[in-house]
Amino acid sequence: MNRRKAIKLSILAGSTMVSPALMSSTLNYNIMKKGKENGTKCENLKINLGNICFYIFSDGYLTLNQPQPTFAPAIPPAQFMDEMEKSHLANNIINFAINVMLIKTQEKTILIDAGMGNHFGNKQGWLLNNIENAGFSRNSITDILITHAHRDHVGGLITNDVTIVYPNAKYHIAKEEYDFWMSDNPDFSKSKLTFEQKNTTIDFTKKVLNRIKEKIVLFHPGDLLFSLVQTELAAGHTPGHTIFTISSEGKSIKNVVDVFHSPLLISNPEWGIEYDIDFEQGIHTRTQILEDCYINKQLVMSSHLPWPGLGYIDKRDKYFWSPIYYYTPTEINL
Repeated sequence: MNRRKAIKLSILAGSTMVSPALMSSTLNYNIMKKGKENGTKCENLKINLGNICFYIFSDGYLTLNQPQPTFAPAIPPAQFMDEMEKSHLANNIINFAINVMLIKTQEKTILIDAGMGNHFGNKQGWLLNNIENAGFSRNSITDILITHAHRDHVGGLITNDVTIVYPNAKYHIAKEEYDFWMSDNPDFSKSKLTFEQKNTTIDFTKKVLNRIKEKIVLFHPGDLLFSLVQTELAAGHTPGHTIFTISSEGKSIKNVVDVFHSPLLISNPEWGIEYDIDFEQGIHTRTQILEDCYINKQLVMSSHLPWPGLGYIDKRDKYFWSPIYYYTPTEINL
């Protein structure tokens, strides 16, 4: 993609399962519409890419107070705080955006992940409102690509009463990812998560995947989906963590999902983050993908970088994030 042109445009415990007869396609709108009552309507950003278009929506955000040792567990606190200050991150707090991509083709309306939903407070769960505000209905979603099964990516697939939010969709997930979470004892031996964190993560993920399992379609990273979405394994964060490159007419955008959660991990990929199930593999994958994106001048989307999570990986003495510049607030032509 011509960068000048782009610049120019600029994770508890499981709820009791209820019988399928009670799982109607009617949502509890008192739950799903909570975001609107709290003034969380956001405009969408439409991106035209070759002969397809996709949208970026917000599902809200996550706040991490005292981010160390979640970030950089082995780094001296003074060094970490120095980097925080250089990045203008005040008050020892890091917020994560929850950016969600929707791809629209003539035949398909495809969500990549579904955010966190309203399971953990009203700072998240904005996605359904926002896609409806853009003229899409939950019944119109034909496919959902699950990048990995952490709560902030699959929580929005079900409501608090375990109703399926997108009843007409097929749910595509890497076999490696599905088999890991659905095993009797998912292996967290290379993770830095506590015993409690591990168990609550497993319980919630199993609840979601069990609810949608009859509609799941398995793929292997490396497969091409819908003739336009190239899948790629980015293991470490989870065993089947999959990133996607969407291409049309020689142009592309790479959705790197949770390879990095903050610009801090772009500049310091070796610091690592405790959310990675295989901590050391996560560092290796992060460094490799950063280098690939830098060398290829690849336009990137991230699930958790500041809205809308679009930009490039650049490098001087180390990598840094260059947000895309655009001057039309709701639409970009690439």
